[in-house]
Amino acid sequence: MTIREPFTDLEIKKAASRFYKDYSVPIALVSKFTMALLVIWALFWPANANGVLGSVNSQLLKGFNGFYIVIVGLFAFFLLVLAVLPQTGRRLMGPEGEKPEFSNFSWFSMMFGAGLGVGLMVFATAEPLGL
Repeated sequence: MTIREPFTDLEIKKAASRFYKDYSVPIALVSKFTMALLVIWALFWPANANGVLGSVNSQLLKGFNGFYIVIVGLFAFFLLVLAVLPQTGRRLMGPEGEKPEFSNFSWFSMMFGAGLGVGLMVFATAEPLGL
């Protein structure tokens, strides 16, 4: 039995112009239609949507809660190992001898700002809905 080549080349037709340029029109329309149906369902039948979506959420938490905890622990352990190993700090991400474009302080500031931005964007929409 021979091992076949991995299935990596998948031809997806993309729009050549207009609004959906470089995007797959069927994929975009199906996702938009699905989201519109979910929003309409939640607007017109909120009790039914709340019950069904709450049930789905609890079933997902029951099934994947342990898996999630184990994966997060393994990932944290992996990052700790990377932080402790001295050779990971010497890895270059550009051409040999080139100075970094940003200082350590600038990188920390950018990452901190990105984290704040993500938190603000998520909780700015979630907080009014949670009341």
